Amino acid sequence: IDALSIIDAGGQAVGLCSISNVKKLIEAVKKEPPKVPLIIMFDRDERGQEATRKLVEGLKGLNFFSYRRSLIPEPYKDPNEFLMSDRKKFTEWLQSEMNNTQEKIEQEEQQEREEFEREAVIHYLSDFLQEVKKNREGQAISTGFKNFDDIFAGGLYPGLYTVGANSSIGKTSLILQVADNIAQSGQGVLFFSLEMSRNELIARSLSRLSFLKSNELYKKGNYAKTTRGILKGEYSQRESEILSKCIETYETYGARLYISEGIGNIGIEQIKDKTEKYIKQYNIAPVIVIDYLQILAPFDMKMTDKQNTDKNILELKRLSRDFQIPVIGISSFNRESYKAPVSMASFKESGAIEYSSDVLMGLQYDGWDYTDGDTSDKVRLRRLSELSEINEKQAKAGSFQRIQAKILKNRNGERGFIYFEYFPMFNYFRACEGGKK
Repeated sequence: IDALSIIDAGGQAVGLCSISNVKKLIEAVKKEPPKVPLIIMFDRDERGQEATRKLVEGLKGLNFFSYRRSLIPEPYKDPNEFLMSDRKKFTEWLQSEMNNTQEKIEQEEQQEREEFEREAVIHYLSDFLQEVKKNREGQAISTGFKNFDDIFAGGLYPGLYTVGANSSIGKTSLILQVADNIAQSGQGVLFFSLEMSRNELIARSLSRLSFLKSNELYKKGNYAKTTRGILKGEYSQRESEILSKCIETYETYGARLYISEGIGNIGIEQIKDKTEKYIKQYNIAPVIVIDYLQILAPFDMKMTDKQNTDKNILELKRLSRDFQIPVIGISSFNRESYKAPVSMASFKESGAIEYSSDVLMGLQYDGWDYTDGDTSDKVRLRRLSELSEINEKQAKAGSFQRIQAKILKNRNGERGFIYFEYFPMFNYFRACEGGKK
């Protein structure tokens, strides 16, 4: 009767016969979406409004937006009662509802069209030219290592840099040295340490400085201190003199190096919050370092470890893009890669690392790649065991290990490999000549 009343007043209507048939209407819309907007006009009573809510929820699930709820004006309960009471007023009201609905749909379509058109590149050319001008006036941030800067086309640019290695290869020591170099150049660095304490990182930097200062003053590293030796606090007179000079050097850039320590309590939101506060305070963006990626606080406790790592990587990529800053993430390797050369597969524990990183780099002992002499897995494993033993002996003797840095992915530059001499006893990396692009 309500549907017939609407038709009698000049509209088109579908009568459900019972509000229990709401699901049937949803299925009909799902099978064949109407070509005209729907106006939902159930009875004003409680059951009618409950049916309206169910229908609206069902239509939302179908992503069908061309509908509008309409409530019969008081004191009428339904369309037929309104028609019988005042045909002229009902007809005018119904026509107004149909006109308003059509107008609303047209507005929504216009808004949708405008939102789509806003993505046309013509609207972004001005921003693009401003960005080009900004890049021309600015410059890359030097890592303090010429071989890094050369292969990175001048240094660090905004983007996500991921550095991976097996344990004991020196990935934290290398990136800490890069962070110190950047801070010495006058650029701020936010270093988020999720494994080591602040004191241990400070001691590592001082150990490196003591090695350099000892060689500078006495042409030998005899008076350099290890990380443990510095933390222990027992020094000879000459060691104390050297350490005092190292602290003076450290103080010249320590005001620009911020170390946040935490285990399980530092996540993306904390990193973003600290970055925003730094920019607010100093009106310049910092370089971000995370050591290391796999132990960032979970993004969502319901996700698996891999899902959380992937999500965190994507958010760090977003952070580098939104703030236009370099973000350096230190990554562990999956255990299957411990006896294999560094490759993309080494990072496969998180697919997002490979795909989202602008630069992907792995460290390994020089000679760790496959060679013509590796005639079998047994022969290769024996060679790698001998290579590891040699490097361990060199580390204990205070000598250097030759480390190869493989640039597996470089979105804005060249791939290839470069070399370092690494003194693990004193956390010091020295760039070597040579390499291959």
